[in-house]
Amino acid sequence: MRHFYSEIDNISLTYCDPRENEDGLEILPLHFERPRHGGFDTLDTSLPVLYVKEATGFSKKEIVQLLQYARNNASILWSLVKEKEAV
Repeated sequence: MRHFYSEIDNISLTYCDPRENEDGLEILPLHFERPRHGGFDTLDTSLPVLYVKEATGFSKKEIVQLLQYARNNASILWSLVKEKEAV
Protein backbone atom coordinates (compact mmCIF):
# COMPACT_ATOMS: atom_id res chain seq x y z
CA MET A 1 0.00 0.00 0.00
CA ARG A 2 1.28 3.48 -0.85
CA HIS A 3 1.18 6.27 1.70
CA PHE A 4 1.37 9.96 0.79
CA TYR A 5 4.28 11.91 2.29
CA SER A 6 4.61 15.25 0.48
CA GLU A 7 4.13 17.29 -2.66
CA ILE A 8 6.60 20.01 -3.66
CA ASP A 9 6.79 21.73 -7.05
CA ASN A 10 4.11 19.36 -8.38
CA ILE A 11 6.27 16.31 -7.46
CA SER A 12 4.66 13.94 -5.00
CA LEU A 13 6.52 11.49 -2.78
CA THR A 14 4.81 8.35 -1.58
CA TYR A 15 6.19 5.39 0.34
CA CYS A 16 5.16 1.76 0.69
CA ASP A 17 5.14 -0.49 3.70
CA PRO A 18 8.66 -1.60 4.63
CA ARG A 19 9.92 -5.01 3.58
CA GLU A 20 13.10 -7.03 3.50
CA ASN A 21 15.26 -7.06 0.38
CA GLU A 22 17.08 -10.13 -0.92
CA ASP A 23 19.94 -9.48 1.54
CA GLY A 24 17.61 -9.35 4.56
CA LEU A 25 17.91 -5.57 4.96
CA GLU A 26 14.72 -3.72 5.88
CA ILE A 27 13.97 -1.22 3.12
CA LEU A 28 11.37 1.48 2.66
CA PRO A 29 10.32 1.79 -1.02
CA LEU A 30 9.87 5.39 -2.20
CA HIS A 31 8.11 6.67 -5.33
CA PHE A 32 8.42 10.20 -6.74
CA GLU A 33 5.91 11.23 -9.39
CA ARG A 34 5.28 14.36 -11.47
CA PRO A 35 2.41 14.67 -13.94
CA ARG A 36 3.26 15.63 -17.50
CA HIS A 37 1.35 15.66 -20.75
CA GLY A 38 0.44 12.08 -21.55
CA GLY A 39 1.69 10.50 -18.32
CA PHE A 40 4.07 10.91 -15.42
CA ASP A 41 7.75 11.36 -14.69
CA THR A 42 8.71 8.79 -12.07
CA LEU A 43 11.57 7.79 -9.82
CA ASP A 44 11.62 4.63 -7.71
CA THR A 45 14.19 4.15 -4.95
CA SER A 46 14.28 2.94 -1.36
CA LEU A 47 15.73 3.82 2.00
CA PRO A 48 18.29 3.38 3.42
CA VAL A 49 20.50 2.90 0.33
CA LEU A 50 18.73 5.22 -2.17
CA TYR A 51 19.75 3.19 -5.21
CA VAL A 52 17.73 4.35 -8.24
CA LYS A 53 15.63 1.35 -9.22
CA GLU A 54 13.88 3.09 -12.11
CA ALA A 55 13.64 6.68 -13.36
CA THR A 56 11.83 8.17 -16.35
CA GLY A 57 11.40 11.81 -17.29
CA PHE A 58 13.52 13.43 -14.58
CA SER A 59 16.87 15.01 -15.48
CA LYS A 60 20.07 13.82 -13.79
CA LYS A 61 20.12 17.03 -11.75
CA GLU A 62 16.52 16.48 -10.63
CA ILE A 63 17.30 12.89 -9.66
CA VAL A 64 20.19 14.06 -7.48
CA GLN A 65 17.91 16.65 -5.86
CA LEU A 66 15.13 14.11 -5.25
CA LEU A 67 17.54 11.62 -3.69
CA GLN A 68 18.89 14.39 -1.45
CA TYR A 69 15.31 15.27 -0.44
CA ALA A 70 14.70 11.62 0.45
CA ARG A 71 17.97 11.49 2.42
CA ASN A 72 17.06 14.68 4.30
CA ASN A 73 13.62 13.28 5.19
CA ALA A 74 14.68 9.70 5.94
CA SER A 75 14.32 9.92 9.71
CA ILE A 76 10.83 11.40 9.41
CA LEU A 77 9.75 8.74 6.92
CA TRP A 78 11.03 5.91 9.15
CA SER A 79 9.25 7.53 12.13
CA LEU A 80 5.97 7.56 10.22
CA VAL A 81 6.41 3.87 9.40
CA LYS A 82 7.07 3.00 13.04
CA GLU A 83 3.99 5.00 14.13
CA LYS A 84 1.79 3.09 11.65
CA GLU A 85 3.21 -0.22 12.89
CA ALA A 86 2.41 0.72 16.49
CA VAL A 87 -1.28 1.37 15.75
